Amino acid sequence: MSDFDPAAVTPEELEKLARRADEAMATLVQAMNGLEEVTGEGTSAGGKIRAAVESDGLLREIRLDPRLLRTMGSDELAEAVVAAVRAAQLSARGQLEERLAAAEGGVRPSFDIRDVGRGLDAIQSAFLSSLPPR
Repeated sequence: MSDFDPAAVTPEELEKLARRADEAMATLVQAMNGLEEVTGEGTSAGGKIRAAVESDGLLREIRLDPRLLRTMGSDELAEAVVAAVRAAQLSARGQLEERLAAAEGGVRPSFDIRDVGRGLDAIQSAFLSSLPPR
């Protein structure tokens, strides 16, 4: 059972909460404005394979040193390309997390949807347990 009592919340507390929510949203909107400019870059095979991705993780560019085609087999080349793309995606993700963390006062956001779901479930449970029985 939670100690939260919706009836005990004063109008002043609600106003304060609304102001804090507005401030948080403004900060988040400001942080999100530059996110589409983020690009991630990654390399593999000693820098002979380079990949770049957009902020959403979609591949923008891939460059191969032509000499690789003579020195690597197709399977090895494919693995190296995947490694470069993954490195680029991780770079973009890290940059996005850093920008959002800066907007949130240094707290890195969780991109794990299960964590978000568990948090929402906990909020819902606390709220429902605070309601009077029917």
